Amino acid sequence: MTTSQLTEWWHTTPMGARASLIVVGYAKVPRTSAVHGASEFLTVSLRIDRETGAIIEVDSTAVAGMVRDWVSELLVGVDFADDIGPVLAEIDAHYLSNAAGSLKQAISDAWRRYAAYRSS
Repeated sequence: MTTSQLTEWWHTTPMGARASLIVVGYAKVPRTSAVHGASEFLTVSLRIDRETGAIIEVDSTAVAGMVRDWVSELLVGVDFADDIGPVLAEIDAHYLSNAAGSLKQAISDAWRRYAAYRSS
């Protein structure tokens, strides 16, 4: 499912708050990063469809709106039950920032939380 199809589905399908799960990942940011001026931590918040495991909404504490939008485009539609290696590789290839490691760590932290939830 493409991002636009998922967005259309999301806005036209009735979905109560219980049909999704919020998973949040955190990571410290380097002092040299612009994000550090706003916060010591980078947070990535994900809304995940409980039935499919697909990420349906993303928010982050990245300082620039363009970065928040890019992270959302990168993650929406990803099956969070699968390996996130390809997502982390996309960050390595396309996100050149002092906070790239922090972004990868925050996503990995959320992935570990979701994996723990699924296995419980």
